[in-house]
Formats: sequence, structure tokens, C-alpha cells
Amino acid sequence: MAVTDGVHSGHVRRTPRVLMVVRLFHPWIGGTERQAHTLAAALIDRGVDVQVVTGRWFRGTPRDEVLDGVPVHRHHTLWEFFGIKGLRKFGGYLYMATLWWHLWRRRRTYDVIHVHGLNYHTFVAVIAGRRLSKPVIAKLANSGPASDVAKMQQDRQLALARFMLPTALSCDLFVALNPAVVTELQAVGVAADRIVELPNGVDTDRRPRTDYGLGDPATITYVGRLHRQKGLDVLLHAFAELRPRLSHRVVLRFIGEGPMEPQLRALADRLGVAADVCFLGRRDDVAAYLDDADVFVLPSHAEGLSNALLEAMACGVPPVVSDVPGNRDVVVDGVNGLLATAGDPARLARALERVLGNRALRERIGAAARATTTRTYSVDAVADRYRRLYATLGAIEQPRMDVEEGRPA
Repeated sequence: MAVTDGVHSGHVRRTPRVLMVVRLFHPWIGGTERQAHTLAAALIDRGVDVQVVTGRWFRGTPRDEVLDGVPVHRHHTLWEFFGIKGLRKFGGYLYMATLWWHLWRRRRTYDVIHVHGLNYHTFVAVIAGRRLSKPVIAKLANSGPASDVAKMQQDRQLALARFMLPTALSCDLFVALNPAVVTELQAVGVAADRIVELPNGVDTDRRPRTDYGLGDPATITYVGRLHRQKGLDVLLHAFAELRPRLSHRVVLRFIGEGPMEPQLRALADRLGVAADVCFLGRRDDVAAYLDDADVFVLPSHAEGLSNALLEAMACGVPPVVSDVPGNRDVVVDGVNGLLATAGDPARLARALERVLGNRALRERIGAAARATTTRTYSVDAVADRYRRLYATLGAIEQPRMDVEEGRPA
């Protein structure tokens, strides 16, 4: 059903029907995927017609399902579908072909294509958009060493992706999560008037924290992928430096999965801290662990705009994060969190020690962190901005009908 935005020159303007293209989706849980799901659900709550299309990368996942009110379609790929990971690269090309077929076959069910990430699926979306006269918007999540642009330039996710980049960069509009993404897009020729800076949104309806006393033991919590980009080896070295300085026992919790887990476990053992390091894997009850955390830590070498950081701040957890674009766009040092030089265990250890050793500081920056998310990063506010953006990008005007006569007014 169309959502009426208003009347202009005798026409009814409706919010476009949105097809979100997300390369990976549930049961894969990452920042991009969680944000796409959260945004889609919030938009649907506002009457926007949203559907998600993704790849069927995992055996046993249904081809079609509805998750929290969000309709999801998975089209065919090869990687892991037959249990053979070596087929991943071929699966990427098959993903492109089946995505094109889905965009063509369902062309009458959507008005705007919203791609999450700049990748080879963006290339397909732009080609389809041109052929079908559908506007395409792409949201870029990462900057720095892990930037979406760099990954395509270097063929990191699919061979020949660098040749797809010029086409992918011809989207009608780009959403950048932070100023560093804006700079990177402009550096590869995207005009400023085709870029909108718009943050991720987070649920801010949680009950605010009132107790900032340390737990027994105190807990430092990391949430995210166990990936080299996240600087988790630096975190373990910092934790090893920190422990002897504290009179209070402290534990480090890793919530998430990823390829670095074996190396991180081995490093924790070598550093002699394994007894106080917990690898909890993927959890569906992350909010409960954040409510129990004394400090949230994010020591990444590169970030876009971390959902985990925003969620921790929304819970009022004092954050200690690396001083990189994305993080420092949210965290003001000493105001709503602490910044530490990326890649420097000693500075990270000192920042963690400072927070753990000062209850008044924890309470002050924790409260300010929550206020920041409520004021700027509420999913409700972000969804409303996207709704207006879609209407501007792909508004469809239809003749107003005379109510009594059933004819154009």
C-alpha cells in the first residue's frame, strides 16, 4: 500500500517501494546485516514497503521467510551450498547472475534499489537500475584499510571487481556513515551532491543504567567479528599489561565469531591471561551482556560506524575505542568515552585502567554515551530520514482521483 507523503500540483506522492540488496544476511550476523535488518523493520513500522534480497549461502536456510516482519528472499549461490568452501569465488559470480534475474523478475514490485555495501552486487544493481529505470542508492559502511572502495580496487572479495568499480560508482546516491567515507568517495570521482552522510540507527528504548559500581569480577566486553581488522591481538596485549595494575579482578569477554579465534586463544595462553579471557561465541542476548559490562572496548584499526559501539553506548556502557574515523566521529575523548591510539597496547591499557579505576568517570561518560545515541543515533530518527530520502530519490506521482467520481481531479 502506498504511503502518502503529501500532495503537490494535483498529484499524490507516495513513498517508493524499497528493495534492499544485502550480500549476506541472517543466519550470518554482522554489523551490516544487523543494521539492514533493523532499518528495514523500522521502515516497515512506518508503512514503507520493504523487502530484502540476499544470497542463499548456507545450507538449510529457507528460500523465503519473514524475520521480524521483514520479508527476505535468498537466491542461489554455490559457496557452502554444497558444503564446499572452495566454490566461494564461483558462488560470487552465480550470486551476481541470480541477483540480476531476481531484480528483473520482481521489477514490478519495487521502485528503488537500496544496496548495503559497495561490492560486486552493487555493480549488478546499477546495471539493473539502468535497464529498468530504477534509482539505486548504495550505503558504504567502511573506511580506511577496510574501505569498500579499496576492497573493490584490490579485488579482495572477487576477481575482476576493480573493473566493476566504475559502474558501481555510478549509483544515483551514496550514503556515507562518516566523513572519511565521504572523502574516499570524492577521491574516486563521486560528486558531493551525490553523497549524503547518514549514520546507523540503534534502539534507544532500553532502560537507562543507574549503577556504575564495578562487578565482581569487573568485565571488559568486546562485541563483533573476531577479525584482524578489529585489533584484538592489541587488546589481549593491553589486557595482559592492565591486570597487574588493578587490585580488582577483571575479565575480558569476546562476544562474536571469526577466523582469528584460534590465534587469539593461543595468544591469551602465551600471555598468561587465558583464565580471565572468555570466548562466548555468537550470542542472541548481547544486550544482557552489555547490561552486565563495566567497560565496552573496540580497538579496531578501521571502522565505518560500529553498531556494537552504538548499542553499548545506548545501554550506557562507558566505551574505550581506538582513535580512528568512525569511532572518533561518535566518541569525544573524555566526554562520552575514551580514545586510545590504534595499535598501541600501552595506551589502550592506560585508558581501560582509567575507566575501571574511577567510578565517577564511568558514570559521567556512560550517561553522556547514552545521551549521544538518544539524541543523534535513534533508529526512529534515522528511519525517518531514510523515508524522506527515498521519497526524494524515487518519488512516484500519481494523478489524484476524485473521491466521488473515481476520475482524475
